[in-house]
Amino acid sequence: MDVSQQWKAHASTSALQAIEGGETQKASTSTAAVSEVNTCECDAMTVPEKLEQCTYAFTGRVSEVSPAKKGTQTILFDVDEIFKGDPKPDMEVQEEMTGTDCDITFEAGQNYLVYSRWEWGHVFTTRCMGTKLLEKINKNALGPSEEAKEKLYRYLHNACMGRLDTSCCLGSVKAMQSGYYVPEPEDGCPSGSVPDRLRCAGSYTWCISATEKRHEMAPH
Repeated sequence: MDVSQQWKAHASTSALQAIEGGETQKASTSTAAVSEVNTCECDAMTVPEKLEQCTYAFTGRVSEVSPAKKGTQTILFDVDEIFKGDPKPDMEVQEEMTGTDCDITFEAGQNYLVYSRWEWGHVFTTRCMGTKLLEKINKNALGPSEEAKEKLYRYLHNACMGRLDTSCCLGSVKAMQSGYYVPEPEDGCPSGSVPDRLRCAGSYTWCISATEKRHEMAPH
């Protein structure tokens, strides 16, 4: 079922790829004049891979940066748009300071794209996870937030009603909503993702990470 006309914004992965500038997150190696200890090299990851390995992905303004204690600094964000997870409106994130170029100099009042992961009661982030300053980035390129997606799901749900294939259609909306996926764009799923749908007539088609398992059974 093609809903591309109703959903003109890019998928969240495409939107985040726009933020990344189509490039992988890998710092340049230093020149010979710079000590090797001050270089930061990160494994190259696609946007779907970054989203898969994080618990939360959001944009937010830094409201407070606490002094580093025992090699860890705490940053408090006023969350703006959410791309994965359910972060608090005022999200506390920690960063382990390494004394290298991998450390992020967070500044109060500045906006950031944050990929973060929950672990043992704390939420942490690193430059190599993809966290970066949003300065000079067109905020309109961020694409659909989870709030915008919820509006889309309500629209798609209503569009399913009164059809012969309503059961399948509603099942596909539920499956799409469970992972905050969006319908496949006209030009296909973005790099690193593949189309998925329920195996029944009337199912919407959406994009998932290439590493995720596709649906194989029709809804009961």
